[in-house]
Amino acid sequence: MDAVFRNLRDHVFCRIQPSSVHGVGVFAVKDIPANTYPFLLTNGRQVMEKSVVLREEDTTRLDLAVVALLDDFYHKENGIYVIPYNGLNSNNISFYMNTSDTPNVGFEYQRNSDFVVFKTKSCIKKGEELLIDYREF
Repeated sequence: MDAVFRNLRDHVFCRIQPSSVHGVGVFAVKDIPANTYPFLLTNGRQVMEKSVVLREEDTTRLDLAVVALLDDFYHKENGIYVIPYNGLNSNNISFYMNTSDTPNVGFEYQRNSDFVVFKTKSCIKKGEELLIDYREF
């Protein structure tokens, strides 16, 4: 219980809401200091550590709507998706950040993981949209 309370108090910074950039986006619910990891889980981690490789040819056995979600949320390189072990059900709100030429959120590669962690580049004020540069991926 204490860990959950600390997470709610100290590490919940964002919500999804309508965006003028593109449909929906991720917005600060309170000021977020520079160099902050805005998507920490209760266990202090930001992303799933386990991942699986899914070949594009294997997606032919999936519903087309699910394949569209894979294309929306995961990078495909050389016909390969790297997705969390729990699949699309483990997506968190960071997946809804929009892109910008002047992002206020960057990313770092996480050791022993195929995923990145997000980190604020500057102070983000309450109500401001969190933006990344998709081209950096």
